Amino acid sequence: MKGQRKKHAARLGVAAATVVLGAGIIAGCGTQQNNSSNTTNSTQTTTQQPQKGGTLVVALAPSTNLNWYLPITDSANASVYNAQLQILLYPGVIYIGNNYAIDWADSFASRIDYNATGTVYTIHLKKNWVWSDGKPVTAQDVVWDYQLIKATDESNTPPWPNYSNGSGGIPQNVKSVVALDNYTVQITLKKPVNQQWFIYNGIGQLTALPEHAWNKYPNNMAQEIAYLGKEASIASFFTVVDGPFKLVSAKQSQAWVLVPNPTFGGHKSTLDKLIFQYEASADAEFAALRSGSVNLGYLDPSQWNSRNALLQMGDKIVPGYNFGYFFIELNMLKGSPMYSAFSDLKVREALEYAMNQNQIDQDVYHGFAPPLYGPIPAQPKTVYYDPSLNNLFAYNPAKAKQLLESDGWKMENGVMTKNGQKLQFTMLVSSGAESTIQEAELVQQDWKQIGVDVTLQEMPFNQEESIMSDSKNPGKWAAAAGTGITYGGSYPSGEQLFEPGGLDNFGYNDPTADKLIAKTTEPVSSQAENTKNFFAYEDYIAKQLPVLWQNVPASITVIAPNVHNATTQVLNPTTDYSLYNYIWVSSKK
Repeated sequence: MKGQRKKHAARLGVAAATVVLGAGIIAGCGTQQNNSSNTTNSTQTTTQQPQKGGTLVVALAPSTNLNWYLPITDSANASVYNAQLQILLYPGVIYIGNNYAIDWADSFASRIDYNATGTVYTIHLKKNWVWSDGKPVTAQDVVWDYQLIKATDESNTPPWPNYSNGSGGIPQNVKSVVALDNYTVQITLKKPVNQQWFIYNGIGQLTALPEHAWNKYPNNMAQEIAYLGKEASIASFFTVVDGPFKLVSAKQSQAWVLVPNPTFGGHKSTLDKLIFQYEASADAEFAALRSGSVNLGYLDPSQWNSRNALLQMGDKIVPGYNFGYFFIELNMLKGSPMYSAFSDLKVREALEYAMNQNQIDQDVYHGFAPPLYGPIPAQPKTVYYDPSLNNLFAYNPAKAKQLLESDGWKMENGVMTKNGQKLQFTMLVSSGAESTIQEAELVQQDWKQIGVDVTLQEMPFNQEESIMSDSKNPGKWAAAAGTGITYGGSYPSGEQLFEPGGLDNFGYNDPTADKLIAKTTEPVSSQAENTKNFFAYEDYIAKQLPVLWQNVPASITVIAPNVHNATTQVLNPTTDYSLYNYIWVSSKK
């Protein structure tokens, strides 16, 4: 299991249904509302009557801590794991279900109206949501959240800026965000945009935050965001919530304990407790599954041959693919140890061609990790994947070596060398999961065949992320593996990823890419035009290799026999944001 960062707001195995996002949002005025064509069914699917009580213990990814509880996040803490906890405390205005459509039953909004030009969006909120201290959740709480997002986007005072700065055109393209009444928010934009893109990437950022409890500096926003930035990692601060759970304790490298929030306006949990449990390694997590101290976990691919020990206990093993991508990050920032080499497209192409993704799929992931050659995965199936990219960089070490030689690199003592620069560097790898290490070792062997000498340096995901995010010290690392991006319910355009300042932009800067990304956000007259614009961006980015594309492994979920209603709709592997309030636990016999 690799570590993942969130793109907006990773990873899970076999999703069969094609995701189709409604063409009705492309042109003209309209409404996104609760109906069968775009609502995820997240209700109970079991015939058993849910029991009250019990504890659901969810295993965290190996060597992963939860350390940021504020839904507005800086880049160093923008992990999917933090976000998975955040949404249980503070659900979004919209929730994207496993079919990648808005699930209105589990959203704070009941519908969204928009005008014909795509400049005015009216969000209608549910009237039965209440803060855990008894105060009503109102439109003003959403407006205040936007004001905080805007302020943190524009601030350069640590820990800010907000990692999502610019996503959905926020705040640059926003003219106003106002509360029309207690349960209606209206957003007016400066210029028309692709409505689908703005609802997913703009409105999708919004949640309600308790202004009455948190607004310590109502007349000084700079002081307010500095205050919240300091409180963001202190679990005890987050006592007033509107989500399905309340956080009652948080112990680093141990456990995060939640209990149901009785005032929640949505589907209420029947659990006594929900615990996110720290796991030092995949082996430790497997042992916890065997002992029963974890009842919702995962199987690392390196443990695949041991799965019968779990099946004999009655556990279910279910693969599922996340809508995201995985990669090796190349540090192209000035000051990086490999700045000149990695800034050369031919070098990046050679490294990509030299990776045997088919071998990695079979030897490490047992056929559950199809090759990836661009920013959109083939699984789960979506309208965003361009099939022309199949096998774009199929394994070809001879071609990889030829690319380097044509670029002036020569083999010296087994290492490709050019003008005194050697293709020799250290690659960071997130530790804890044997499969991640095995994949990195295979890549290391593949690259050695073409004269690229790599030393692997293992470390916990949080530490790796911290080093990569330290833009003031780019000389600390050259390459990093074992991480990924989950789109997490966002429109999968690249403005938050491959433009300057994006999550996956460590020195990559391409004006052509920027223009193609911008085109995906513009209004269109048809779904065909929308697809054309998106494929143009996707194809260009795939071939330019701002990162090195790697296999997309399925996460293999393990469900204990006393855990019920952990369906695909509830676990939501597509976005990786599970609705734990629908899961119930029965008494062990």
